Amino acid sequence: MSASDWISSLPGVLRDEPLSRHSQFGVGGPADWFLKVADTEAMQAVLRGCAEHSLPLTVVGAGSNTLILDGGIRGLVVRFDDSRVGVQSDDAVELAAGAMMPRAALDCARLGLAGLEFGIGVPGTCGASVYGNAGAFGTDIADVLIDCTVLSPVGVERVLTAAECDFRYRHSRLQDELRGHVVCSARLRVQHGDPKEVRRRTDEIQAQRKSSQPYGVRSLGSVFKNPPGDSAGRMVEACGLKGRRHGGAEIATKHANFILNAAHATAADVLELVRAAHDAVLQQFGVDLEREIVILGEPAAALTAPGT
Repeated sequence: MSASDWISSLPGVLRDEPLSRHSQFGVGGPADWFLKVADTEAMQAVLRGCAEHSLPLTVVGAGSNTLILDGGIRGLVVRFDDSRVGVQSDDAVELAAGAMMPRAALDCARLGLAGLEFGIGVPGTCGASVYGNAGAFGTDIADVLIDCTVLSPVGVERVLTAAECDFRYRHSRLQDELRGHVVCSARLRVQHGDPKEVRRRTDEIQAQRKSSQPYGVRSLGSVFKNPPGDSAGRMVEACGLKGRRHGGAEIATKHANFILNAAHATAADVLELVRAAHDAVLQQFGVDLEREIVILGEPAAALTAPGT
């Protein structure tokens, strides 16, 4: 069976699917093929098939901190759609990779399980949060992860302890030597508490987020990692870039480390603002800001002038 025949046979697969439909930021060109996968067994089959047919595979989450370029992504793009949240024991919950962190935080609060309140401020999936050691307001995944189940690029299942993930600030081993592995689920540490008190803490974090960050608009999340001892947002703001626009993208006036899809932005619009902010901070402060956002795909093909 050819690669084309195999991929065409996958139930629910879509051809030339605009990835802007599958990103919270609402930006992104087409995937050659797009598929939602419901469980680990289906994900294993996809990984084995892609390996067998040498087909490029990209796994995406909610797209809250990922910029998909205007030319889209070649090969197969998969969204792991398993969003289950289960109480595993008195001190652990298990989240499937597709579970949204804010939803998990609220589910745990309802059950009187403390420890994941910070998740209300992480607008992404569990899988992406493990990959990037996501966090909010002083807590991140590294603080609560017990272990996670991952699949190798050929579909072999493996359990990684928190120590084996080699977590650092907005970084995990899955970004380098284990690149290509796919997170299927994670066990997170919780403690029993009073449901009203746990919910009070989630509400407090949510209120803090609403007061300090763009909320209810299409935002790309934190664009740059904070440099040691300082804030990327403070630096970008000090360069006078709050409210700067390029095309449909805008550096947020509420927090300068966020870029908004203000009016049908393209990825190229966003990248121009990222470049402008990076270069301004480098010139004014001598700090080489490192991107926190993940960039996937290819830029739009340049238009060829007639006769060239």
